[in-house]
Amino acid sequence: MSLYNKPNDTSFEYFLKKTYPEHARRILLAKSNANIVRFFYPLLSFFIPIIFFAIISLSIAFFKKAILTSVEGGKFADVITEISIHNSIIITCTIGFIISLMFLLIGLLLGFSKAKDLLFHSEQLETSVRQVWLLEQNNKLNTKENAPKNYEFEN
Repeated sequence: MSLYNKPNDTSFEYFLKKTYPEHARRILLAKSNANIVRFFYPLLSFFIPIIFFAIISLSIAFFKKAILTSVEGGKFADVITEISIHNSIIITCTIGFIISLMFLLIGLLLGFSKAKDLLFHSEQLETSVRQVWLLEQNNKLNTKENAPKNYEFEN
């Protein structure tokens, strides 16, 4: 269903667009928002932790030389080496990836539940308009049945 009248629209869609254009717009908007939510909630929930931990890893890698020179000759010189910094970068990236996978699962659950909620509200609105349409269809049918009939008497 689109906001423009098409030749293959059902009578209800035509009634909805003609009589309640704002409701038709809300229904279409809710359906498109549900598709967007299904896509972007998991995507963002996966990439935000990845980016966060990647920034931490890159900053450790960028300041590796400064860290090594600052601990040189100190009590942490035997603990903090180039290999330990490299291992901390790998551990940070691994932890970030694992957390991102967990957030992806949470994003999938939240995205589909939010999309379901949006679709439920649009279907509620569509059902209320459909009830009005059915009442009008019923009234049209009753007026046709109760209309006076012109009989021509044959002589």
